[in-house]
Amino acid sequence: MKPLRESRPGGAEDRKPYDEAEFEALLDAAVDGIIITDHTGCILRLNKATERLFGYREEELIGQSIRLIMPEKDARAHDRYMRNYLRTGQAKIIGIGRELEARRKDGSLFPIALSIGEARLRDRLHFVGLIRDLTAQKRAEEEALRQRELMNHASRLTTMGEMAAAMAHELNQPLSAITNYTAACQRLLARGDAEATSDLQRALEEIGSQAHRAAEVIQRVRDFARSRASGREAVRIAALIEQIMPLLQLDARSNRVELHIRIESGLPEIHADPIQLQQVLLNLVRNAIDAMQSLPEPERRVDLRAGMLNDAELQIEVIDRGTGVSEEAARQLFTPFFTSKEKGMGMGLAISRSIVAAHGGTLDFRNNPLAGATFRVRIPVGQPLQDEQ
Repeated sequence: MKPLRESRPGGAEDRKPYDEAEFEALLDAAVDGIIITDHTGCILRLNKATERLFGYREEELIGQSIRLIMPEKDARAHDRYMRNYLRTGQAKIIGIGRELEARRKDGSLFPIALSIGEARLRDRLHFVGLIRDLTAQKRAEEEALRQRELMNHASRLTTMGEMAAAMAHELNQPLSAITNYTAACQRLLARGDAEATSDLQRALEEIGSQAHRAAEVIQRVRDFARSRASGREAVRIAALIEQIMPLLQLDARSNRVELHIRIESGLPEIHADPIQLQQVLLNLVRNAIDAMQSLPEPERRVDLRAGMLNDAELQIEVIDRGTGVSEEAARQLFTPFFTSKEKGMGMGLAISRSIVAAHGGTLDFRNNPLAGATFRVRIPVGQPLQDEQ
């Protein structure tokens, strides 16, 4: 490595290299931590930023193994990794860089971005590590994720609010039946004969059945609307749609819309957050239903189809027979807070597209040749995304 030299004004070069104190000042001027080690991992030099990051004084680190500032699991693997690298030249981090955790003097762990380079000085191999503290960045990412989850939850609650009339109608039927059967039970008890006992048994069974029906409606709504942490898992699209089918049918029936669902058999699994994708599908079907409110009841039909687009992608289509999407609306359709509904908050499609994008897919639409529009979700099949792994 050539010694650092000072350039004079006018471009002439002073052949005198920086002395030790000047070189030290340059290292200490760096915002990120810098550590220099030998081929065994023994710390030879560090800068002031490293002291601030780890809470050690320089004299506490010089001569110590780099393992001192590693989490226990990484420290155990360090020597084996270095022996393998020196023998084979196969690098996992040297010359590549990665994000990992480091250990402070007090034992606490914190996230860092680590880049390592190597240099041969005086026929000896040395390593230079550049360390950047990612604590603030990770906190910001976690807060952004929390805000996205809150927005997704708010969107689900909004959807449930829009379906309130349909849910009230769905609950009213079993509750009315329970009221009628209860009145019948009171009359049968007043009679007190043997025949009344048999009729009473049947009435009580019907009350239990209707109560169970009402509870199922409430449970479906609670499952969908509850706040929860995001989580990906292997999902079969048929099972995912089947779970929300009662909600889809409930909304369709209350709006006098025919709902046709067609799912190809044998579809491969996708790696997804099921609640988030159900949120997308429920939102798309609700929009399709809303788009046909001006049509006569016999013409109101929504098709939900799922199948393979190609070997690598699965597609889900929601097709309506409404008026389609105007050219003006098309330009803003996926923009937050844009809505054509009087009471909508304009976040449904924007959130839906962001959810699909987070799954490595796309959400787009096209107007149908005759009437209405088709919204299409494309999702990759198979293995989880690389950043999840």
